[in-house]
Amino acid sequence: MRYRLFDTYARLMSPINKTLDLTYTAVEHLPFSNSRLGRTYKAGIETAIRLVKHYPKLGFDYAPVEIEGVEHPVTEETVLTKPFCHLLHFRREGLSTNAPKVLFVAALSGHHATLSKDTFRAFLKDYDVYVTDWLDARDVPLSEGKFGVEEYVQYLEEFLEFLGPGTHAVGLCQAGPPLLCATAYMARHNNPARPASLTLIAAPIDNRVNPTNKLAKFTDLLTTKISFLKGVAIHKVPARYPGAGRRVYPGVLQLGGFMTLNLTSHIQKNIDFIRNIIADNEEDADKHRDFYDEYMAVLDMDADYYLETVERVFLEQQLPRGIMEYKGEKVDCGEITDVPILTMEGAEDDMVSIGQTQAALSLCPNLPARMKKHHVQRNVGHYGIFSGRFFRKEVVPVITTWINKYRLKPVDTQIPAIRQS
Repeated sequence: MRYRLFDTYARLMSPINKTLDLTYTAVEHLPFSNSRLGRTYKAGIETAIRLVKHYPKLGFDYAPVEIEGVEHPVTEETVLTKPFCHLLHFRREGLSTNAPKVLFVAALSGHHATLSKDTFRAFLKDYDVYVTDWLDARDVPLSEGKFGVEEYVQYLEEFLEFLGPGTHAVGLCQAGPPLLCATAYMARHNNPARPASLTLIAAPIDNRVNPTNKLAKFTDLLTTKISFLKGVAIHKVPARYPGAGRRVYPGVLQLGGFMTLNLTSHIQKNIDFIRNIIADNEEDADKHRDFYDEYMAVLDMDADYYLETVERVFLEQQLPRGIMEYKGEKVDCGEITDVPILTMEGAEDDMVSIGQTQAALSLCPNLPARMKKHHVQRNVGHYGIFSGRFFRKEVVPVITTWINKYRLKPVDTQIPAIRQS
């Protein structure tokens, strides 16, 4: 009932949004629209539009990769379809047939995988890139069954087996614990498709470490309010969606939680946005639009997955405590003996504290020290470790050096590129 009310509210706002769009267009055609007064009017109207509009999922839409003056188009293909996730393949024209495969496991925490498209973009030049594109649970029919933490781990195992031996895996934020779990299980069973290397970026492997951040405070709140959470935050999808009747944690609630954690920052960014429009600083204004068009686009998570993640990862810390189970077996990271692991953290991350990702290394006592590496990136917070200037200039080289150190080295062949006229 609550989801239906919110959905009805969103639809009722559509005419208001269209009215605001028409008003904005009218102001744009006024003689003074490019004056400071005109830009002030437009800034106010656009801000109102952005407050009430619906933000759809955006595409990856990668531009060609330019190498030595030659443009190499990037193709996108869905290579494996699961009820709750599509495995996407991105490959630039002219890439070596022996380029390393890299599986990026995007976080399933309320946003679409496109939120991290700049992360994946940085690897298109030299790597065969695969991405988990998690689907909106409201669009998954009840007939497709349950999706919880175990199903998530199983998906990762299946994706790695589909891609085959030699695939390098990178887990972003929330994806870290299930990816480490899948790796440990595959190592235990000597599965040849276990990752050739594993990179975990800002992943909450053990949130008992250095529990001084905003996420820790939120976890403390959940400890006493988990029953309340189940009763208030979980909704049923209304009839007009393919997933009618499925219990979900709505993306808008998760978005509200994220924004509350950094409310002052979001308010300041919107104030800066208005100032940039008034000052005719379109470049910075466009950066704001691009970021929030993606950030405000959210998906619903299956209730089983959400609640199990809260309980098993954040409240009970099952993986670091050695009590996590998968397919009826205890998950023991000590079984990982030959998968090199790189952990990465942002020095100013106030969501995943320093040491919480690095904890993965201590959970693997039988992995040789030379196959473990930890990197703390200075001057970045949680999102800066995935994107931005420091990510491109300092984080990416650390990851690529790690992958290249453990890549297979067969005879190299090139597919000729087509020079663009």
